[in-house]
Amino acid sequence: MSDLEKQIADLKARLERKELEMQSIQQIGMTLSSVLNRDKLLILIMDEVTRLMHAERSTLFIVDNEKGELWSKIAQKAEIKEIHLKIGVGIAGHVAATGEVINIPDAYNDDRFDPTTDKKTGYRTRSILCMPIREPRKSDEEKGEIIGVLQVLNKVDGAFGKEDEELLKSLASQISISLVNSHLYTRLEGKLNELDLLFNIESKINTAAEVDELLSELIKLITTSMKSTAGLLLLNENDDAFFSKMYSHALNAENLPGSGVTAEDSILAKVTSDSPVYVCNDTSQDKNYKRSFISELGIETGHFICTALKTGSGIIGYLILMDKTEHHGYFSQSDEKMVESIASQIARGIQNMRLLEEKMKADRLATIGNMMSTIVHDLRTPMNNIYGFVDLMSEEESEETRQEYAGIINEQIKILTNMTTDVLDFAKGKTTILPAKYPVNKLVDEFTRFFKDDVERKGYKFESEVNTASMIYVDRDKVSRVFMNIMKNALEAMEPGGTFKLAAEEENGEIVFSLADTGSGIPPEIQDKLFDSFVTSGKEGGTGLGLAIVKKVVEEHKGRIEVHSKPGKGTTFKIYFPKL
Repeated sequence: MSDLEKQIADLKARLERKELEMQSIQQIGMTLSSVLNRDKLLILIMDEVTRLMHAERSTLFIVDNEKGELWSKIAQKAEIKEIHLKIGVGIAGHVAATGEVINIPDAYNDDRFDPTTDKKTGYRTRSILCMPIREPRKSDEEKGEIIGVLQVLNKVDGAFGKEDEELLKSLASQISISLVNSHLYTRLEGKLNELDLLFNIESKINTAAEVDELLSELIKLITTSMKSTAGLLLLNENDDAFFSKMYSHALNAENLPGSGVTAEDSILAKVTSDSPVYVCNDTSQDKNYKRSFISELGIETGHFICTALKTGSGIIGYLILMDKTEHHGYFSQSDEKMVESIASQIARGIQNMRLLEEKMKADRLATIGNMMSTIVHDLRTPMNNIYGFVDLMSEEESEETRQEYAGIINEQIKILTNMTTDVLDFAKGKTTILPAKYPVNKLVDEFTRFFKDDVERKGYKFESEVNTASMIYVDRDKVSRVFMNIMKNALEAMEPGGTFKLAAEEENGEIVFSLADTGSGIPPEIQDKLFDSFVTSGKEGGTGLGLAIVKKVVEEHKGRIEVHSKPGKGTTFKIYFPKL
């Protein structure tokens, strides 16, 4: 073969290689542009880079400036699946620190080479080509920050040359763009996860029934969402020095220190207004950790993060997370900001729930007070009747009349007993009517006999009228109580001289009792909710519970009640009962 033929053959071989390189570069470019997950990215591109560089192995290191190290998810054909190197240590560490391109034909003759990995894996490193990966340049004058290091080992047919350096440089520029996109994607994914966690916390705060249930659920949610191995919430319930409540996830309850933890603990004391978060990423070097209760929890912890639950009144608790399940348990600056936001959200939720509990207690006390006020207020009418008839008995000489008064007094005492029972039954939601057949006219006559004199002594007019001789099926005492409650409200709504009238008639097969007054009427704004508990039109001493009981009793009799009222013209209640 002539020299010319040799040159032509050599040029063809070089052309074929360049075509192969261009195809590989194109394939790598397509791969890099289609994958955003950084871990998948590392795995996908290394085989192609190794083949293109005619090397035995390739490793792509990511620079973590916050931790001051390089890391890689894989080392091809080796037992170690994740590598961590300090920046400045080893060949790749030196490239990350200086930005130099290092091409070593014989690794063991270079003092910068660290053979530790070879000894662990049994692999023999011969030649090394190592190059920095920089962020894309924003301008021609500006050098991008080093974000990674690309390292290839052991060229198959000798040492790496200048052409290999140029080829790896082209690959590094493509990988750079993909790493930046992947980093942005990872950050975006992290922010979405953080927003999702904050939303879930807020949802649980808004739906929890009480604090213990809330915090038990939250510590589990936070620990798993923050990818920590264990979590702990301390809560101060009694405004004293001790944190009496503890809520944990993935911790043995038997190892928790009970109520013996105070804010004076060396770890907790480090969390202040000026330093809201305390982070330890190496417990072996942290004296505060060694003197704290966390070291006695029975788990091996290399890293932890602690922040306070703060309200306007001070610190009410602490949130502690231990060991991330990724990145060797390391807590980053992003984690610090996140746990601070979480703690603020939890503290606000606890404070709101405590305020709500205090309000509910106050409301319960107010309800009890309102019911007691109603009972006392309603007792006045039968008590006044008893006093009145006792006075009449003392002045009456006729034995027959005294016996009649005594019977009325006994009836009023029975009414008093039934009234107290009615209020208790209403509060418990019980149904206690004892219905029987009863004449309509007798029901009206008895009510008139018991209350007419007392009403007229107070300066009002009392009228009654019955236009039916029918029977109804009712609990006489309960229906009398209904009439009395309505009458009491009517008298309070009238000036002396006003008229209260009780009438009964038959209408469309039903018995209708009408209880009317000539008072000031019911304000329109409360007519639709008049029969709700504790609705009142502003009467002195009124609580609004009486009409709620009225409606309950009427409905228990399978009846219904209506109200017709005009301001300044009086009010009429109509009660409908089935006719027998």
